[in-house]
Amino acid sequence: MYVYNLTVVVNNEELATWNEWLKNVYLPTVNRSNLVENVRVFKIMDMPEPHYAIHHEQQNPQEMLNFIQDVLSDLLKEAAQQFGEKVLFFGTNLATLTI
Repeated sequence: MYVYNLTVVVNNEELATWNEWLKNVYLPTVNRSNLVENVRVFKIMDMPEPHYAIHHEQQNPQEMLNFIQDVLSDLLKEAAQQFGEKVLFFGTNLATLTI
């Protein structure tokens, strides 16, 4: 399993607007792409300001790469235009470790 973890730091002033964007733009776009098998949103509990982790799950590494290049990059550009530095994103590629 491959997971693209997108960590999001949201300024309190933008929290309500970002939540609406996540619900009405981000998640529907990700789901329509059919390049991600599952997407889950987590609130990071031990941070003073709102932090979230969005997990995008996929079995196929090429499909994950296609998602990152073709879908996610456009969404992050849109978010940068709308929120500027009040909502920050950084991503990490993860793979399941079999022990």
